[in-house]
Amino acid sequence: MVKFLMNDSSPYFVGFEEDDYAEEKDINNPDFFPYLNMPYDVPFVPTPEVVVRRMLQLANVRRGEHVYDLGCGDGRIVIMAAREFGAQAACIEIRKDLYEQTLRRVKDLGLEDRVRVIYGNFFEEDLSDADVVTMYLLTSVNERIKPKLERELKPGVRVVSHDFEMPGWKPLIVEDLYEEWRSHKVYLYKIPGLEIPIPVGELKNIIKNVKLYEEHMKVLELIDGNRSIEEISNKTQLTMRAVREIISDLIKQGLINEVKVIK
Repeated sequence: MVKFLMNDSSPYFVGFEEDDYAEEKDINNPDFFPYLNMPYDVPFVPTPEVVVRRMLQLANVRRGEHVYDLGCGDGRIVIMAAREFGAQAACIEIRKDLYEQTLRRVKDLGLEDRVRVIYGNFFEEDLSDADVVTMYLLTSVNERIKPKLERELKPGVRVVSHDFEMPGWKPLIVEDLYEEWRSHKVYLYKIPGLEIPIPVGELKNIIKNVKLYEEHMKVLELIDGNRSIEEISNKTQLTMRAVREIISDLIKQGLINEVKVIK
């Protein structure tokens, strides 16, 4: 029988004991998983709830935003995102036992309309609808998922990683947390780039002749072909998702020509 022991001084090492034999293996080393003969890229190690809450706080998750967790585990991240932060949450889990466990928890809590549990490989699922992405993977797996995140996520999307950094990205925040028996690191990143809505003609004259909802009008008045969606979001206190939805309506009404994306 093999026992897994977390080293008190570091989250990156696991000890193995079998009879009188003991050895430490670095779980960030590519040789770690063949040693275990595991079919998955990342072992399931639950993130303490105090760390989950802080990850969501640092990402500034707001009501109505879409949070994607890469790997469901027992569903604690998406459940907290929905219950405490008012988010629409989704998690992607490749292990059937964990998928089914999370699905049961979501149903038991009556969160089916706010939490979506996806049985699949997060390397293959579309992440473009996310406002926030959370993950507790490994640095080597972060390296592999990075091109997908850069390709699919919109500018301004926040990415929060527990313990393992994203190679090549500069974090906005790195925070150390301490709970019970060990310390944790939380890395907050933001996808760079701009989304700039381009108005049709001279909006000052057009605005005089249209009737719109108040929030639509507030957004329209700030569109000048230079301000980004993130700037408009900050000025109106609307989420970037809400601003995008309003701009989509304005495009349908012929008031906005396009949204120029600069990455």
